[in-house]
Amino acid sequence: MRVGFIGLGNMGEGMAWNLAKKGFPPIVRDVRPEPVMRLVAEGARKGDSNFDVGSQSDLVCLAVFDEQQIIDTVFPKGDDRGVLAGMKSGGVIAIHSTVAPSVIQRIAAEAAKSGVRVIDAPMTGGANVAAKAGTLTFMVGGDPAVLEGVRHVFATMATSVFHVGPLGAGCAVKIINNFLAVSHTLIVREAIRLGRATGIGESELLGILNTGGVGSNWASINWERIKTQEANYTTGRAGMVAMAAKDIGLASRLAQESGVNAPSLAALIKYGMPDMELSGMTDNGL
Repeated sequence: MRVGFIGLGNMGEGMAWNLAKKGFPPIVRDVRPEPVMRLVAEGARKGDSNFDVGSQSDLVCLAVFDEQQIIDTVFPKGDDRGVLAGMKSGGVIAIHSTVAPSVIQRIAAEAAKSGVRVIDAPMTGGANVAAKAGTLTFMVGGDPAVLEGVRHVFATMATSVFHVGPLGAGCAVKIINNFLAVSHTLIVREAIRLGRATGIGESELLGILNTGGVGSNWASINWERIKTQEANYTTGRAGMVAMAAKDIGLASRLAQESGVNAPSLAALIKYGMPDMELSGMTDNGL
């Protein structure tokens, strides 16, 4: 199977690296030349345009930042006719980006006119470290038969691949996952502030909480790893906060579209996110 990969950021570069190393050297594309060149050195090929990637691929994986970047990649923009125009009938577009389920559904409806299938396959499991290790978890929405046709490719990047429902269901699960992750992080940073104000150091407090278990959560257990990720994030501390803000915004959109009352989410948007934008994910400044 010929594989294309567009979006070589914090997660995408490691994912494409595994493809190159495990039998599916991809044709790759990114707005930055550096990750493209690193992957070419590992056996990948450089795509000259999104259309070029589509025309040379049976499966195109997209790991770009947001909805607008997906649209600009799949459909024509400027002189680039886009991935979809280049793909043959029967091809598959796998969207790894976290976007609203309705976006996946709209793109799939348009792609179907050309005989191209779409699945959403957002990932979790440990950020760029897991991406490079090939130990991600994919949450896939769409036709199960389409997933089975590309599962062997996904297996080079992930150790767990779950089919969770129809188109958009993978993104719904990922949005819920990210809502919890950002929420946990905001709560832990405030708990650390309370500890400092009462004379209890960060390491001491987290050690006690994580040993006791009741007050611990994903962020408290992985606090040092979150701090390291923030310090080394591809687009800097501000980029990691921007990703968190996008995730919380998507959770709010999902709640609104689903008619779900989410007062805690509303409070995070009103009070928590502005504070994070000032002081970073782990309170270390921007």
